[in-house]
Amino acid sequence: MTDRDRLDKLGELSGLQFRAAQAEMATLLRREERLRQNLTQLTRSKQSQARAPRAPDDAALVAGADIRWHQWVDQRRSTINGELAQVLALKDSCMQKLRTAFGRDQAVTGLQKRQVRAQKQRMRRKESYES
Repeated sequence: MTDRDRLDKLGELSGLQFRAAQAEMATLLRREERLRQNLTQLTRSKQSQARAPRAPDDAALVAGADIRWHQWVDQRRSTINGELAQVLALKDSCMQKLRTAFGRDQAVTGLQKRQVRAQKQRMRRKESYES
């Protein structure tokens, strides 16, 4: 196996690692976005519920369901915030992997370009020597 073949294989591998890291980051970003949307929806629901006019004989008010619903919203927001914290921690470590994979891919690409330039230069020298 020649140096060029090895460098091409290394280029394939570094490209695959970089794309895998990108895919992982994209998944985490989508998950983060969904969690943030859920938080926003819960907050808006709670705010609209709080602003809604209520009659003293409202069944939910009398039964205490509105209080339990507010408690449920608060619990759900707390759970989502915990999940979001986990996603952000994963996102941070994924960003490190992505940076490393990108750097490796760029380094291999640079080596490949340098090898092509060196090969062309050798060919030009050989042609000028033979003529």
